[in-house]
Parts: sequence; structure tokens; C-alpha cells
Amino acid sequence: MTHVLITRPYDASQQLADQLVARGLSPVVIPFYTFKARDPDIDIGSVWSASSSRKLAVFTSPRAVEFGLPVILRQHLIDDLEIAVVGSATRACLETAGYAVHLQATTGFTSEDLLQITNLAENAGVAIVFCAPGGRETLVEGLTGLGWNTLKAMVYERVPLQPDSGNIDRLRDSDDLISVWTSISALKLAEEYLPRDLWGKILDSPALVISSRIQHYLSQRGASSVELADGPGNPDLLKSVLRLTQQQTAG
Repeated sequence: MTHVLITRPYDASQQLADQLVARGLSPVVIPFYTFKARDPDIDIGSVWSASSSRKLAVFTSPRAVEFGLPVILRQHLIDDLEIAVVGSATRACLETAGYAVHLQATTGFTSEDLLQITNLAENAGVAIVFCAPGGRETLVEGLTGLGWNTLKAMVYERVPLQPDSGNIDRLRDSDDLISVWTSISALKLAEEYLPRDLWGKILDSPALVISSRIQHYLSQRGASSVELADGPGNPDLLKSVLRLTQQQTAG
């Protein structure tokens, strides 16, 4: 039986795992981190109030909405903002909370896709990117290049999780293995936390990733086969895993 290593945060991993079980696959859920709120280290109200031009709030993930939107609401800032999002799942979180999204790429789900929006360069003002430490440099640099005064509000942070021994044994005993990666952070923690032989097994097995950046990183680490998934959400990941397992069977 094919084992599928799922490394996204627990709730999303478990939802995908349930769908894989229904299709006869054996998921192994190892979330390498969880999240917690943190002080953003900037006074977003003062930053935006100093500008007479456009005020842009950029949400980079559903997690950024979860931790960033309350910061904005506590300061009663939401009515003065344009809201931009990376990805449809992020948009859905905001709309579910009752807030309209003004800017989203018509296709794609990456920072690069958002930066292609034509009117981002018009009357650029102050943009605050809600994110975690250590990420979204491409987005910040891109907005700055378009003329925005761009700052990060790091409203949450990742908390590393050690994999449990039972799941490590399951991976080691698997004959056919596919791994699914939705962040470089998870890859770095996996290489740090997993036994060397198991990390080597992952590199020698097919992998699915959600962006070319992750694909490049994993290939640079020595992975033998890294395929881009159809998208970042669980429905796209499920479709991509099923396609990959059918290819393996056919091969």
C-alpha cells in the first residue's frame, strides 16, 4: 500500500488524510509545526495614519487572517483599508468573516501572482504584509519595487513539533512513499528532526509541492522526483496524489 506523508498543519493534514483513506491510501500525518500569536512589533495604526495615500493590508494565508485581522479590528482600522490576498483560501477566510477583498490575482496563488496586478503600482502608499517571521520577502521586495512603503506585521509564528516515534516507524516500514510539502519551513524541520536514513528515503521517493520555490529547494536538497501539485488546497492536493499514484501503478 502507498503511504502518503502529509506535513501541513494538523487540521488541514487530517482532512486530507481522511480523503486519502477513503481512496485506499495510507496517510501519515506529521505536522512539523503549529502556530501561536505574537506581537507584530510595529504600531500599524501609526504607520497607516502617517500616509494620505493608499493603505493596503496584505494577507498571505488563512493563518495571517486568523492572527492579523483581530489586530486590525482592535484598532478600528478596517474601513480605511484596501485588502489584498494571496490565494483563494485566504480570500474565503476574509469573506466568511464579513470583509470584502479588493485585490487578488486572477490566476495563481503565489506572491508573484499578486504582484502582477496592474493597479498595484498606481498611487502606491503604505502596505503592511501580515505574515510570520522569515517569509514573504519576495512579496515585500516586489511591493517596494512598485513604490509602496512596505512593512511586515509578523502577527504569528511557527512552533516546531517533533515527530512521534510511531509515525517514524510507519514511514521507515513503508514500501511505496509519497510526500506532500506546502512550505519550506516544514522541509527544513523535517531534515533537522527526522533520522538520516528516513530523510534519505524521502528524497529518494516522489514528492508533491505547491510552488516552484519549494520544488527548487527540495531539488537542491537532492530529491529525485519533485512534481508541482495542481494547487495549494486539499482538493488540488488530493487530485495530484491520486494522479501520481496512478502513474506509479502504470509504471
